[in-house]
Amino acid sequence: MKNYKYIIVGGGTTAGYAVKEFAEQNLGGDLCIISNESTLPMNRPPFSKEYLQDKDKDDEILINKKEFYEKHGIELLLDTPAKDVEFGKKQVLLENGDKLGYEKLLIATGSKLKKLDIEGANLKHIFYLRDQKQADNIREHADNAKNAVVVGGGYIGTETAAILNKSGLKVTMIVPEDKVLDRFATDDIATFFQNEFRKNGVDIILNDSVKGFYGSGKVEEVELLSGKRLKTDIVVAGIGVEPNIDIFKNTSLDINKGVVVNEFCETNLEDVYAAGDVAEFPDMLFDSLKVVEHWEHAVEQGKHAAKVMTGSRDPYLFFPFFFSDLFEYSYEYFGANESADEAVNRGDIKTGNFSTWWFEGNRLVAALVMSSRPEEEGKLAREWISGKTDIDKEKIEDENTKMDELVLNIGLHDSQS
Repeated sequence: MKNYKYIIVGGGTTAGYAVKEFAEQNLGGDLCIISNESTLPMNRPPFSKEYLQDKDKDDEILINKKEFYEKHGIELLLDTPAKDVEFGKKQVLLENGDKLGYEKLLIATGSKLKKLDIEGANLKHIFYLRDQKQADNIREHADNAKNAVVVGGGYIGTETAAILNKSGLKVTMIVPEDKVLDRFATDDIATFFQNEFRKNGVDIILNDSVKGFYGSGKVEEVELLSGKRLKTDIVVAGIGVEPNIDIFKNTSLDINKGVVVNEFCETNLEDVYAAGDVAEFPDMLFDSLKVVEHWEHAVEQGKHAAKVMTGSRDPYLFFPFFFSDLFEYSYEYFGANESADEAVNRGDIKTGNFSTWWFEGNRLVAALVMSSRPEEEGKLAREWISGKTDIDKEKIEDENTKMDELVLNIGLHDSQS
C-alpha cells in the first residue's frame, strides 16, 4: 500500500486550486489526487459560456497543465473512483481494489447533477452540463440540430439557452418558476432578461415543467405538465446540483446537506478536511451554514483548506459572488439577498444600464451590477457588503448623488456584534 502525506479525493476546481497552493509551498512531492474524471482539474464556468459554442475558447479551462503536476511531483490518478474511506485506518479504498494511506485528507468531491426522473429520461440527445465531455457532446449534436429545449431558468439554464441561440438553434426554455433567475432576481430584473431572450428569438414557458420525453431511440418531443408538446432535436437540463457525498454515507463523518466543516475547513474527524461544493461551512458574514456551488467559492476554499492543512489557523472568510454572460450583457452578483426586505435600482433597467441593491434595513446585503455600470459600483458593492455597511438607500437610485456620499456608517454591525 502506497502512503502519502496529503491525499485529495476529487479532481475538480477545488482540487486544482488546492494543489496550486500546496505547490507554492513546495509540498507537492508527497501529494496524490484521486479523481473519477478523465481530464485534469478544470474551471467549469466556460462550459456554459463561449466554450459551449466554440471548443477553441478553452484558454481558461485547465487550472494547471499536465507539466505542472509532473514538475511538482504530484501524483494524479484519473479515471480512478474512490469507493470508500476508512477514516480509522487513514486509508482510501479505490474501486480497483487498491488502498492508499494518508496523513491528511482533503475531501473535494464537489457536487453531482440532479437528473430528471421521468418517462423517456434515458433517451439519447438529452444532456446535462457539468464537465468538458458533456459540453463537447452538446456542441457536437447542436451542430446538426435545429431545435433545442432547455429545462431550467437558473444560472446554467439561462447561459446555455443564450449560447445555443447564438449557435443558430431555435431554443425554448422551460422554467418551473414564474420567472427566470428566480433564486435572486427581482421581478423587474427577470422581466428585463426575459425580454432580451424573447428579443433574440428564445421562447420562454414559465410556470410549467417537463412530464416526459418521447422519440425513437433519441428525444424528438417534450411533453409538459400543461399538456403542451414541443418538437426538439436536443434537450439540455440545468436543474441544479447537490453535494457529492455518496461514498461518505454510513461513515463517522458529520454530514448534513454536505460534509460539515468549521471555519478552518476541518470536519469532525482529525486530519480530515472538506472544501468546495461538497462542504457545508459557516458563513461568518451572514451568520449561517451554507453549501455553495459557485466557482469563486470552490477556488478560494480549496486554497484555504490547503493553507490550513499546512499550518495556517486563519478562518475561511467567504464572500458570495458569481458572474454571468447573457447575449450582449454581463453581470456580477455580490452577497446574498435572502434576508433583504427592499431592493432599489440605480440607472435605467429598461436599457440594461442598471444596478440593483438589496437591503436589510439600511444594511447592504447584496447587489447586481451590469457590466455597463461604472467600475466603482462593483468595487463598492463588495466593500460595503463585506463591511456590513449602512447605506442611504433613499438616495442610491438618484444618479446625481455620488456613491461615496451614500454611506451612513461603516462597520456599525461589527462593533455591535
